[in-house]
Amino acid sequence: MAEKVLIYVAGNPDAYPLEYYDDDTGTYEGIIPQMLRSFSENSGYEILYYNADGEDRRSEYDKNNQVDILSGYMQGDEAPQGNLYASLFSVERGGELYTYRIYFTDAAPQTLVSDLSEYLSKISEQQVAGMLIDSSVQPVDYKGLNLLIVAVLCVIIALLCVAAAMLAKYKKKLRRAEKDSETDELTGLGNSEYLNRYYKQYVNDKNRILYQMIYFFVDTERLQRLTTSDETDEFVRYCAVLLSEYAGDSDILARVSDRGFVMLKLSSDAAGEHAWLETLLERVGMYSQLHNKPFETKMFAGIYPMQAEDQDLSEPIFQATQSAYEAMKTDAGYIVCTNEMKQKFIREKQLQASIDRAFERNEFQLYLQFYVDSNSLKILGGEALSRWNHPQRGVLQPDEFIPLMEREKMISRLDYYCLGKVCGFLDMLEKEGVDAFFVSCNFSRETFSSADFIDNVRQIIKKYAFPKELLIFEITESATARNVSQLQHNISALKEFGVRVALDDFGEGFTSFYDLHRYPVDGIKLDKGLIDYITTPSGRAILKAMIQVGHELNMTILAEGVESQEQVDALRQLGCDVIQGYRFYHPMPWWEAQKKITEKQVVPTA
Repeated sequence: MAEKVLIYVAGNPDAYPLEYYDDDTGTYEGIIPQMLRSFSENSGYEILYYNADGEDRRSEYDKNNQVDILSGYMQGDEAPQGNLYASLFSVERGGELYTYRIYFTDAAPQTLVSDLSEYLSKISEQQVAGMLIDSSVQPVDYKGLNLLIVAVLCVIIALLCVAAAMLAKYKKKLRRAEKDSETDELTGLGNSEYLNRYYKQYVNDKNRILYQMIYFFVDTERLQRLTTSDETDEFVRYCAVLLSEYAGDSDILARVSDRGFVMLKLSSDAAGEHAWLETLLERVGMYSQLHNKPFETKMFAGIYPMQAEDQDLSEPIFQATQSAYEAMKTDAGYIVCTNEMKQKFIREKQLQASIDRAFERNEFQLYLQFYVDSNSLKILGGEALSRWNHPQRGVLQPDEFIPLMEREKMISRLDYYCLGKVCGFLDMLEKEGVDAFFVSCNFSRETFSSADFIDNVRQIIKKYAFPKELLIFEITESATARNVSQLQHNISALKEFGVRVALDDFGEGFTSFYDLHRYPVDGIKLDKGLIDYITTPSGRAILKAMIQVGHELNMTILAEGVESQEQVDALRQLGCDVIQGYRFYHPMPWWEAQKKITEKQVVPTA
């Protein structure tokens, strides 16, 4: 549950019994404070009387914007000018309507005005009418109380009774809803709201530096590619049980995302605490063996020692999360965030914050790396690549921003942006009389396997007049491992639209010959890892078989990552159709590529 918003009230110390300052308790008491407390208990606000010292300082506090609410006014009193107000209750006497109000200062949150007004409006006029005290009530000579005040008091007491009954009816339901809103449905652990509430409750300036923020990363997307969603959920629950075993009474454990748990662990001995962490990660790795599963299971941890200035959790969670990602990249189990790493992560965060601006200012630029015909060595086409021309950091390579965009679920935006650039480039070549140059586009698995992929692609392509067969969509190996039916549909729809499709990184990861049967593709792109071993007997034999099968299925065979003449010669002997790599061309900006294409340059033989 989110932390309550603190609201300050300046009260009327002499409006007994509606509102008054009690010298014995040093607090404001009466009907109005009770109503405000009732509202506070059942809302996201914490109501406090400001500097309650028994003096009427409402005008002073209003002038200095020191409070949010000015209380204890009756219609006709000298009230604040220009302030919004809400009526607490009204009573008609002698043909006149007497209303008690509270006023909102300029410092009051706008949401408070609407929320409190709505709360008060729930007491209907019918209820008020039914509870009005007969006007013949005898006056009581107590602290100058007159008949009107007594009548109003009786009305308010009656209204409060009704309100209390109504609130009691829903109190249990509200508590249940509050608990549900703070619970992760899959694991039964607390969620982000739970974490934030208990952080504010238990961690303070005195003990904060004794805590470590630990983020546990579980690659559920990888598991879902290897197994079913149910199996993945079962493993996540297993991780939650293990983490619960290692969470002490002073620790706070929560599941904060589909792929992450957070533990705020009280620890004055960092080295000692890491011993339990190593044991925990080992137990997670044993899951497959214990439960006879055919897939590997791992969990990675990032540790951020809490700093005295960490008032909220956003920065500690970010630093711990990035440390966990670093641990995954290096297969290190866990990594403790250092000052150097912290600065690196801050730069990444700044880069993330500038992504929207980069799209608006066209900072992402189209680069191309040429393909050449394996026989003639003439340029046939190119692979579309992205570079970020950052105004402060210069030209950024894909590995500096693509992983970031994938983690932040922003990669599809870049995919479609680059497709638009490619279509514009092909359209420009077509108008210049170049009608045989093709471009391949690599799409992330999230983009290619989405249900709206075809609609989005058609909206982009239909704006241009180039021959559609000059556009090739590459499916990454990770995309073929899940959403098979959606991928089959998307591939078939692309081919009907005239676009060609190829399997990227063939022979690496999860791709196999079975994929050639499952997906109606036009070609395969041999992974660089295979090319690196082409000069060995086993590597050559494997590539020979792949190329032969591909040709028998009428597919075009492309090879990437070719860096030596020896590799070129071997690929030509095996019958590979198209070659790409630093042996011929490095990636270049689209305007340089355009110049080389129109000049019809040919790669010289070695």
